[in-house]
Amino acid sequence: MTLPFESKLVMDGTELKPYLLAASCAGAGSWVFLNRHTVRGDYALVFYVLSAAILHYFVQASASSYSPLLVTLSLISAYFASLAATTVGYRLSPWHPLAQYPGPTLWKVSSLFLSKISLTGRRHKILDRLHQRYGPILRIAPNTLSINTPSAVSMYQTMEKSEAYRRPARIKVVTMFFKNEHEKLHRERKKIWATLFTPSGQMELMPSLETRAWNLMQCLERRQSESPDGLVDLSLAVAHWSYDFMGDMVFGGCNKYELMKNGDPRGFITTGKNAIVMLDSIGQSPWLMDILWHIPTSKTMRRLISNSREMMLNRLKTKPRPGQRDLMSYLIEAGVPQLDLEREALVAIQAGSDNTSITMSLSLYFLLAEPRYYKKLQAELDKAFPNPTGPLPVNELMALPLLNAAINETLRFSSPYFIPRIVPDGGAVIEGKYIPAKTIVALAAYSQQTSAENFYPDPQTYRPERWLEGGLGPETKTNRAALASFSFGPHACVAKNFAYQEMRFVLARLILAYDMELPKDFDIQGFRDGILNMRTTLLEKKLFVRVTRRPGVDLDRAFAAVAV
Repeated sequence: MTLPFESKLVMDGTELKPYLLAASCAGAGSWVFLNRHTVRGDYALVFYVLSAAILHYFVQASASSYSPLLVTLSLISAYFASLAATTVGYRLSPWHPLAQYPGPTLWKVSSLFLSKISLTGRRHKILDRLHQRYGPILRIAPNTLSINTPSAVSMYQTMEKSEAYRRPARIKVVTMFFKNEHEKLHRERKKIWATLFTPSGQMELMPSLETRAWNLMQCLERRQSESPDGLVDLSLAVAHWSYDFMGDMVFGGCNKYELMKNGDPRGFITTGKNAIVMLDSIGQSPWLMDILWHIPTSKTMRRLISNSREMMLNRLKTKPRPGQRDLMSYLIEAGVPQLDLEREALVAIQAGSDNTSITMSLSLYFLLAEPRYYKKLQAELDKAFPNPTGPLPVNELMALPLLNAAINETLRFSSPYFIPRIVPDGGAVIEGKYIPAKTIVALAAYSQQTSAENFYPDPQTYRPERWLEGGLGPETKTNRAALASFSFGPHACVAKNFAYQEMRFVLARLILAYDMELPKDFDIQGFRDGILNMRTTLLEKKLFVRVTRRPGVDLDRAFAAVAV
């Protein structure tokens, strides 16, 4: 049999041209296929590597006067050049379904640019500047739109999660956070979770919340006394508190890691945050996530899964504390498979501890950056609870205007989340513009939460009074519906009410007991500039504070009752 390359190839490449043309046509044909079908990134990579190896084998077996490697690379280059040119040309052409929507040219070509800015932690601010330049509907990837209008909130009622929420390695399990194959499964699982967050379920969690609040206060005092400069890293202590409490809430306290006492030598918090960063950034290019999962860069995610598996196995061997039902109790009783339990544990402990702790830390930062607000809130709490170590009834905390206002105003700045959804069949109309089916859309949360259209006056300034009756004056605008902290629609956070309850309770305990202050050399603006958001929140600068027991506040009895 004579192979195609057995004829002698002349130096000008005349006899190679038909094969280069064929490779180019194959590239264009691949674009047609890939434009209509979604292919996993790892499968595509394996296909291309095997195809290149087979091609090189046949070229090497030919009688070509050229280097087989050179011929192979030439054909591969022709294929990918054609595929790239066709793809880029179409995405920038007037025939693309999103051609009418403006945006940076290169971003229209590849989702990698969205992944890149997501990794900076400043995506929300970059998108805000782009909206100011291009308008309310902005094309930020080949098939993705960012929408900066109040009416966009309503789209979350009918849209499902995008592929950015796909589980790494596409493991077939059902979880609350990740994208599920069928939304019926998500609804059924959400019903199980919701049983923990009924009024009676939440009351079962209160003894643990009370204990852990006292533990946090012990932790702050101990760490400050051990610090040479008399300061304590508040955000780190609160993160450890939140992880310890979530261990109680999810696993019934059977995993005795006690981060407030022992620190975090196994890196649970750092590992969890790094995994979320990976999901939030690389997840904007799902095909890339498929590939990276198989190489060492995914070790962070694998370590997080390993940690959750270990915790889940410990829980299955142990009964929860008497009188306290944990999340796993409800899931196990409902017959949820073990692999699902492991992933649900990962979601619960990471999402539950991360967002609550950072909101609490930033609430205290904003209050201490403007000490008059700290004093006003302290006065409100003193009036409601004359005994600073006495009970803090949930219904009374809910009724405190300034406490709730301080939390909401913090959420306005601390939750600029990117929440992508897929337009359903039939398309959607937003602000009079038609958006085709299968387009990915996301509310520009930060832009909406800091817009004068929704929050006026001083939309960029921390002013908790805007949430009070009368607001900041007769022209006040406070659009509560624009606050995207807990998402919207069927995928809204099931634990929203309890998250508020946690924050009210622990903030009240701390502020009733302590006078806090930032060190004199603390860079207030520098700290705020160093807040990075990638679905989790990272702090470039530590939140050092000085805590001092208020005159007449005796914590020793409470501490003795819950000694860590």
